[in-house]
Amino acid sequence: MNSRIMKKAVYMLGFIFIVADLFAINAFNIEEKVSPVVSSKNTSVFYENFSSGVLDSQKWQITHEGDFKESIIDVYDIDPSENIDYNLRLGISTIGTIDDTVKFQGVRSVEKVNFSDGNEVSFNLDWNNQSNGCYLTGSFYLCPTATNANPEDENDWMKLEYIGVPPGRNARSVIANRIVGDTRLLYSGDWPQNRTGRKISNQHIKLILNNKSFKILENGNELYSSPSHDLNFTSAYIYLQMSSHSNYPLREIYFDNIIVTKNTQKGVS
Repeated sequence: MNSRIMKKAVYMLGFIFIVADLFAINAFNIEEKVSPVVSSKNTSVFYENFSSGVLDSQKWQITHEGDFKESIIDVYDIDPSENIDYNLRLGISTIGTIDDTVKFQGVRSVEKVNFSDGNEVSFNLDWNNQSNGCYLTGSFYLCPTATNANPEDENDWMKLEYIGVPPGRNARSVIANRIVGDTRLLYSGDWPQNRTGRKISNQHIKLILNNKSFKILENGNELYSSPSHDLNFTSAYIYLQMSSHSNYPLREIYFDNIIVTKNTQKGVS
C-alpha cells in the first residue's frame, strides 16, 4: 500500500478516536451536572369554556327553586364584536313573584370532582356591571350530594358567594361551609361593620384545595386561606348559581372557564 495513503488512514483513524473520546467525556460531564429534580405538572380533569355554544347536558344539570317571572339558563355570546366569547348565562326576573321566598337557579356538574389528592378549581364570574344588584347573588358550591334545587339546603358543602349590597352597584363576598348541617361563616370581609361593599366586575377565582387545607385567590390575590377546611367529603359536585329576592327586573350574570386541575409531582432523575 502506498505510504502516503497509509499515513492518511492512520491520521484519520486517530482523529476519529480523539473525537469519540471528547464526546464521551462531554456526555459524562453533562450527566454529572444533571441532578434529580421534582417537576410539578397540572393535569386537567375537568374543563368547560362553553365553546360549543350550547349547554352540554352530558356535563351540566339545570337546578332551580322558587317562582320566576322570567328565567334564563343558557350559553350566550357576550362579545358584541365579531369575536365569539360564549359564557354560561343565568338570568332572573322576579317582578310580581311571591314576596317571602328567594329564587335560586343554576347548573350542577353531572359528575363529581375528586380532590382527595389535591386540586385547583378555577372559574370566572362576571357580575355584569349591575346598575341595581341589591340582594342578587352569584355563587359557587362544592357539595357532595346531588340536588336539582338549592345546594344550600344540603347537609354538607363549601361555597364562595357574591351578594349585591344596597343601593345596588357594589357587592360583598362570603365564604362559608356546612358540616353535617352546621353552617360556619369563614369570611365576610368586614361586614356588617362596613355595609358599603366593593365594586366587582369579572372575577377570576382559584380555589386551591387538598385533603386538609385550602386557599381562595381572587384576581390573583389571596382572599382567604386556612390550614384546615374541616370538610367531611373528598369529592363533590360543582354548582354555579344565582339568586334574587322578589320584585326585581331581569338581571343576568355569567360564568366561564370552569377548570379543575389535579396537581401531580413526579421525580425525574
